[in-house]
Amino acid sequence: MQLAVLGATGPTGQQILRQALAAGHHVTVLVRDPARLPQREDARLTVVTGEATSAADIEKAARGSQALISALGPGKDFKSTLATRTVGPVLEALAATGVRRLVWLSALGAGATAQRQSRLQAGASKLLMGKLMADKGSADDRIARSGLDWTVALPVMLGNGPLSGADGYKIMPLDGATGRIGGKINRADVADFMLSAATTEQWNRQRVILTR
Repeated sequence: MQLAVLGATGPTGQQILRQALAAGHHVTVLVRDPARLPQREDARLTVVTGEATSAADIEKAARGSQALISALGPGKDFKSTLATRTVGPVLEALAATGVRRLVWLSALGAGATAQRQSRLQAGASKLLMGKLMADKGSADDRIARSGLDWTVALPVMLGNGPLSGADGYKIMPLDGATGRIGGKINRADVADFMLSAATTEQWNRQRVILTR
């Protein structure tokens, strides 16, 4: 399968890229600095240099793909507006290329999903990342209003442990979840879910909570 990936040099994006190549997929990535890609010599990888805030650059990366996976993240910038600055260009580029499948990395606590976080994590998010989570929620809402075949991943707090596999973590549609959810999930497991969602029709047009 031909996939496009945004955020491939980040910690979750690297997990997605490694797993996609290991599964035999052909991948095009959009990055600002190709030197940060350990996989840049892989024959199944195409690298496009550009910005995720540019619809034209995203279009170059997405054209010919069957799905686009966005693992863009703010790093340590808790006031980042990256989500709302990139969602418009992403939607514009997908409309131009005809790519309909979009799998988007967000976070539990984004927008109205804060009511599903554990009280401890919700409090910490509000105190430290209020602007960031509001920005993510706005982007998620825009995706949900699009006509695309989208899936928004809402992981709880992220960790760097090994892949535990589909039976090692929990997948819960936001609309069907009850109560407050906390805990931690490995980035490798988030990548496993996002890659599975991108290559199947499962979880189409759903926001999905991921936890251990």
